[in-house]
Amino acid sequence: MASFDKVIAPGQEGKITLSVKTNYFRGGKFAKSATISSNDPKQPSLSIRLKGEVKEYISVKPSSRVYLTGFDGDILSKRLKIINHQDSPLNITHIESDIDDKINYELKPIVEGKEYQLIVKTRAELKGKNGGKITLTTNSEKKPKIEIRVNINFRDELIISPSTLHFGNIPIATKPDKLPTKLRLTKHIMVSKERGDPVKIEKLKSSSDIIHTKIETKEEGKKYFIIVTLDEDKLKKGLIKETLEIHTNYKKRPVFKINVNGKVI
Repeated sequence: MASFDKVIAPGQEGKITLSVKTNYFRGGKFAKSATISSNDPKQPSLSIRLKGEVKEYISVKPSSRVYLTGFDGDILSKRLKIINHQDSPLNITHIESDIDDKINYELKPIVEGKEYQLIVKTRAELKGKNGGKITLTTNSEKKPKIEIRVNINFRDELIISPSTLHFGNIPIATKPDKLPTKLRLTKHIMVSKERGDPVKIEKLKSSSDIIHTKIETKEEGKKYFIIVTLDEDKLKKGLIKETLEIHTNYKKRPVFKINVNGKVI
């Protein structure tokens, strides 16, 4: 931010005040710059460098953002250190979160008044993406609240992607009932087992005979590609809204349904 005297009389001085908001700084050195533009014919533009160092009253290490990533049902945990850089002792008087149904947390003193350990752990049987924050209330006048953002991302052991095949607009060529290119009629689905028992594709079932499939094995039990091709001889003008079912030996979710969309024009 900057404030300055807009008009300076001949032979007089003007003042320019630069300030830096440090609310979201994590501490450490910084460097900023500002450009002064004026009607001075000799020097119409002048650059000013501003350097400094921000010292935190209280720091959270390694970060005030917690990322917990794993597979569905895993119990994930992270340990943080809360370090007091002030002369007076730090007391954490209260701790709460807005995702108590998703996480457990425990605060332990390492050096009373100086350093604490916060353990964040996910609850059992979590799936998908979740997020929220933990708020610590302190006795510090300079830093009465400490906010720690928590991001949780669980994924399935079996990844099948994409969940929808978009063929877009499929033009019919001017030559007898032939499409301009077969590339427009072929898409790939990846089937990948990230951990655990090997996966086996037991059956592919489509809702229409315009869908042809072929399984390509990249790594037995772990990775496959399903090649999906539309039969150009059976396509008719109009919308394509079909499905392809992938049946596997994966007990948690034995059938995956893939949407197949497009439009023949």
